[in-house]
Amino acid sequence: MNTITSLSRRQFLKNTGLAGSGLLLGLAGTSSTIAAESGNFELPPFVSIQPDGSIRIGMPCSEMGQGIHTTLASVLADELEITIDQISSLETIHHPAFRNEPIKYLTSGVMDIQMTGGSVSLIAFYGSFRKMGATAREMLRGAAAEHWSIPIDQCRAAAGKITNTATGKSLGYGELASAAARQAIPENPPLKSPDQFKLIGTKVPRVDTPAKIDGSAVYGTDVELPGMLYGAVRHCPVFGSKIDSVDDSAAKAIPGVIAVIPLENVVIVVAANTWTAMQGADALVLQTTGGDSSFSDADIDARIQQSLSGSQLGAPVAHEGDADKAISSSDSTMELEYAVSLQAHATMEPPCAAAHVTEEGCDIWAPTQTQDFTAMVAMMVTQLPAEKIRVHTTYLGGGFGRKTNPDYIVQALIAAKATGQPVKVTWSRTEDVQHDQYLPPFGVRLTAGLDSSGVPNALSVKLAGPSPSQPMVAMMGGYFPPWLAENGFDWATCVGMFDFTSQAGSYAIPDLKVNYIPTEIPVPVGFWRSIGTVHNAFALESAMDEIAHASGIDPIDLRRSLLREKPRALTVLDRVEQASGWGSTLPEGHYQGMGYIYYLDCYQAQVAEVSVDNRGRTRVHRITCVIDCGQAINPAIVESQIQGAIIYGLSGSLNAQINIENGRVVQGNFDDYPLPKLKIAPVIDVHIINSGEQPGGIGEAGTPLVGPTVANALFAATGKRIRRLPIRRSDVV
Repeated sequence: MNTITSLSRRQFLKNTGLAGSGLLLGLAGTSSTIAAESGNFELPPFVSIQPDGSIRIGMPCSEMGQGIHTTLASVLADELEITIDQISSLETIHHPAFRNEPIKYLTSGVMDIQMTGGSVSLIAFYGSFRKMGATAREMLRGAAAEHWSIPIDQCRAAAGKITNTATGKSLGYGELASAAARQAIPENPPLKSPDQFKLIGTKVPRVDTPAKIDGSAVYGTDVELPGMLYGAVRHCPVFGSKIDSVDDSAAKAIPGVIAVIPLENVVIVVAANTWTAMQGADALVLQTTGGDSSFSDADIDARIQQSLSGSQLGAPVAHEGDADKAISSSDSTMELEYAVSLQAHATMEPPCAAAHVTEEGCDIWAPTQTQDFTAMVAMMVTQLPAEKIRVHTTYLGGGFGRKTNPDYIVQALIAAKATGQPVKVTWSRTEDVQHDQYLPPFGVRLTAGLDSSGVPNALSVKLAGPSPSQPMVAMMGGYFPPWLAENGFDWATCVGMFDFTSQAGSYAIPDLKVNYIPTEIPVPVGFWRSIGTVHNAFALESAMDEIAHASGIDPIDLRRSLLREKPRALTVLDRVEQASGWGSTLPEGHYQGMGYIYYLDCYQAQVAEVSVDNRGRTRVHRITCVIDCGQAINPAIVESQIQGAIIYGLSGSLNAQINIENGRVVQGNFDDYPLPKLKIAPVIDVHIINSGEQPGGIGEAGTPLVGPTVANALFAATGKRIRRLPIRRSDVV
C-alpha cells in the first residue's frame, strides 16, 4: 500500500488545478517538502478540505462509464467519515503520484505511467484510497484533540465533523483544516473493519449521473474554447499504404475550410466547424502507394493456420509437468480448434481531442485512457518540456481499450501547432470503424488428455495471432509495454489461458503446456475489452463443454471436478446452477449452455438460455451471471457493469464482424456493423456473492464469457459445435 508523504504545493499546482492553499501530501515516490502553507487541508489524491467545509477530490482514473469515480470516492469517503454528497468536486488529475500501480498488478515489471485499463483501477487504488481517507480522518481527529486538550480517543469522526464524546461539542472539518495541516502524518492509520463500513458494500448513487442527465457533463466532443477551429481526418484506405499526393482543390472550395494538413497516412482538414471539416475530408482525392491491396480475411486465416500447424514452438505461457507425455499415456484424447475474428471497439463517442499549442505551453483536452501517453506525444509534437504540458481528461463516451492509443490526440496537436489556434479534431464514424485498433483475430488449438472418467488431466495449447501490444510499441518506442518479452510472450494476448496471473481460480490440470506464436498481419490491432481473454475463454470453455458432452458428464459437474480445491469457485457454480434453473424444464425450444472463468481476481459463471428458429436465427432470452468479485464496493455498479459487458460481448459474438477485402475494412458504420438493439437484448440476471475478499476488476469481467456460453447453448439446441466467433446463421442451420 502506498505511504503518504508531504507534497510541495508548487509541485502540486504544476500538475493540477485543484489545489487551494493548504497542506498537500503526496504518495511515496513523488518529490516532497513540507507544505503547511495555509488554512486548507489537502492530501492526495488531492483531497482538499477547505475552510468552508467543501471537499474536492482528484482522481487517478478516467471515468468512461465504469463508475470508477463513484467507487473510489466511496472508498475514501467511508474512511474519512463523510457522505458522497459532501464532496463538492471530482475530476481526473494527471499527476506522477498516480503512476505505476495498475501496471504493477498486470506485470512483474514496473511501467512509470498513469493509465486506466485492464479493469485494474479499483484493484490498484483500493488500498491507497482507504488509507488516504483514514489518514485525513486521523489528522482531523488529532487537530480536534489539540483544540480541546483531550485524548484523541474522545474525538469521534462522523458526517464531516469531529465530536467531543465527553461534551457533545463538534467542529466541522473545515474549521479544523488549518490545524490539521500542522499534524504529523500517521504512518499506519487504523482502517475500518467490514462491519463498520457505511458506504462500502452499498448502492451509493453515481456522482456523475446528475451532470449526464442535465447535459453539463463534458465529454471530448463537448470541449469548446475561445477561437477554436475544428478538424476532421481522412486516412489512407488500404492498411500500410502512404500518401503520395493529395488533390485538395474540391475541399478548399468548400466555404469554411481553412487548412488541409497532409501527414504520412492521414490528412487533417481544419475548418470553421466540424461538419464543414468532415465535408472537406470527404472531398479529398488521395493518391497512395504501398500496402497490400489484395489482403483479405482468407489471408488472415491462412497465416494463423500456418502458425498453428508449423513446427514453431512459440513463447512459453504456462508449463506444468510434462503435458506431451501425459497426453500420450491418457485413456483418450481430444484435439479441438477455435477461432475469433476481428472486432471494432465501436465506442459511442468516436475518437476526438482538442489541443492548444503556444510557445508558453500546451493544453490537451481528451477522452483518454492514458494521461502519460497523451503528455508524451504532446512533448514529441511540440518539443516542449514536460512541465509545460497540461492534460485535461474529459468524460469518455466509451473506451473499451481503444483510447489507450493516443493516435487521435496526435492529430489535434499537429493541427493546433500548424494553425496557432486551439483545434478540436473529431473522427467520423466511418473513419472510426475503418481505422480502429481491432480485436486481434486468433486461432487456438487444444489437445486434451482424458482419464478413465473422461476428465482432462493434461492439456497442450497453441495460441496464434497478432500481439495487441505492438501498435503501442510502434508509437511509443521501447517504453511500452514491459510485459512484451523478447521471446514473443505478450501478457495481453495470453491472459485467460492459465497465464501467470490467473492461477488462484483456474482449473486444476496437473500436466499443462501453453505456448503463444506471434502472427503478424497488416491490420492494426489493440486492446479490446477483456483483451486476450476473449479468444482464450472462448476456446477453453468451448473445449470444456465438448469434453463434458463426449464424456457424458454434466458441464457444471465437470467444472466442479476441476475446481474441487477452489471453494469460492464451487460456491459460484452452486449458485449459478440454482439461479438459472440448470437442468430444469425450459420453455419449448429453449436450451441452456454454461461457462466458467477466473479473470482479474473474479470468479464467475454464466448460463445462457437460447432458441433457434427454422431460419437459423439465434435469440438469447436470458443470461444468468453469478460473480464473486471479492468485496463488492457498490453492488449497483457491479451489476450495471456486468450487464453492459455482457451486452458488449453479445455484439462480438452474434451481431458484428469486421471483414477485410482488398486490404481495407468493408464495414463503415452501424448499419453494417450492428450493435445489439434493446428489442433483442436478453434478460441479464446478475447475482453477486460478496465474499469480503480484496476487490476484483469488474469493467471487463462479463465480456469474455458470453461467447462460449452462448455457443455451448447453441450446441445444446442444434447439435452443431460453434468453432468461430462471431456466430453466423450458417453455423446453426
